[in-house]
Amino acid sequence: MSGAMNKVQEHVGRTLKEAGIDCPSKLVVAASGGLDSTVLLEVLHALGHELVVAHVNHGTRGEENDGDREAVADWATQHGCPLEVLTLEPQPLVEGPQGFQGEARKARTAWFESLCAQHNAVAVATGHHADDQAETYVLHAMRSSDPWAVKGMALRDGMRVRPLLGLPKRDLLAHAQRMGWTWREDPSNQSNAYLRNRIRHEVLPLMEDLRPGTRGHLNALATRAEALGRLVAPLLEQARDRAEAQPGHWHIEVLTQDAWAQEAFQRALSEEGWSLSGAKRALGLVDAQVGNVVEHGIQRVVRERETLVFAVAEAGTLPHQVTLSGGASEGEIDTPMGTLRWAPSTCPSSTEGLGIHHGWLPASWLPVTVRPWRHGDRLQPLGMQGQTNVSDALTQAKVPHAMRPYALVIEREDDGCLLWVVGHKVSEQLRLNPTTFEGQSGLTMTFTPAP
Repeated sequence: MSGAMNKVQEHVGRTLKEAGIDCPSKLVVAASGGLDSTVLLEVLHALGHELVVAHVNHGTRGEENDGDREAVADWATQHGCPLEVLTLEPQPLVEGPQGFQGEARKARTAWFESLCAQHNAVAVATGHHADDQAETYVLHAMRSSDPWAVKGMALRDGMRVRPLLGLPKRDLLAHAQRMGWTWREDPSNQSNAYLRNRIRHEVLPLMEDLRPGTRGHLNALATRAEALGRLVAPLLEQARDRAEAQPGHWHIEVLTQDAWAQEAFQRALSEEGWSLSGAKRALGLVDAQVGNVVEHGIQRVVRERETLVFAVAEAGTLPHQVTLSGGASEGEIDTPMGTLRWAPSTCPSSTEGLGIHHGWLPASWLPVTVRPWRHGDRLQPLGMQGQTNVSDALTQAKVPHAMRPYALVIEREDDGCLLWVVGHKVSEQLRLNPTTFEGQSGLTMTFTPAP
């Protein structure tokens, strides 16, 4: 093999050493059957690494997907390497919050990392090359005005390593042709349905025509931006330590005075999927009134008295509406604020002194609805003539604004009367004369606050 033909193999050996990976090592290799991953497999095998071949079938191209899988499986068999295959269902990915591309990327990443643990491999190797690096930089620059987001891919990022990153695709193609290797072409790479493909086929060629060498320049710029980001990262972590009193709670005083803390706050939201404009709106809460909120899907930042609180309503924690009617059996609703339980019972001998955590509803009042409170809800507090807003009742109970979406009320359906802000305020209507309901059936309601 000539010196020119050795270029790719020498580059891969050098970059793996820079990434802290010794030879030989066990590596999981992401293999699509295309040129890039085929070159990567062949070169890593030639260098003496122990390989686990990992193929993802995205299920979008029918028989072509099957052909890719068979080609990868043939390579694994011929070279005596174990093969792992992940088959994805396209429709759930399309319906996911990040769309097909984003959801597929998450699924692949999680699977690759699980394979590393399963096979005791040191890293997942992918076939990204210099052209991919330039495309990534342009793509990020088009999508974001966040300087921390406009960067390239790292040679090594956690469990992922990209040994071909500094090589242009033309070098990979030339090397594969000289070696007589075969690979499959993915027609979707020629489609302009995806923004990355338009950058690859239209934008970068135009930029190269306007100024020859632009691809190389962008590749170097992307690599430099990624390196600078790593240099700045410790400063942002230190600023985050100063500003984040506890996970998700950011000191307003520090955010107001410390520019690095402001960057750390916005970076933290960016890592949670927020856009720069959304993160800036959330940071603007330092000048807002207590209780103001900026939302991003099920995530929210709430202005408390001394902190900005980041909260996520995870699946299963959002309060849901329940109707309790005659014959209701035992049940409960569990929220981050606590647990509301109910059970059939007869009227207690006295309803005085039950407090804000207990109540009893006669069967004649059913059905009632247990639901999250809404702005505009009002009730007549126990012992008072007039009505008060539920929002004011929560304020008086010192419920943090970040927790208020989880507060429940009980509403009598026949007249819309609010009987109880669960765990916080009892209505005058819930004051019962036991003699009136003596011996009658109903429901005992008990609220247990979260620790």
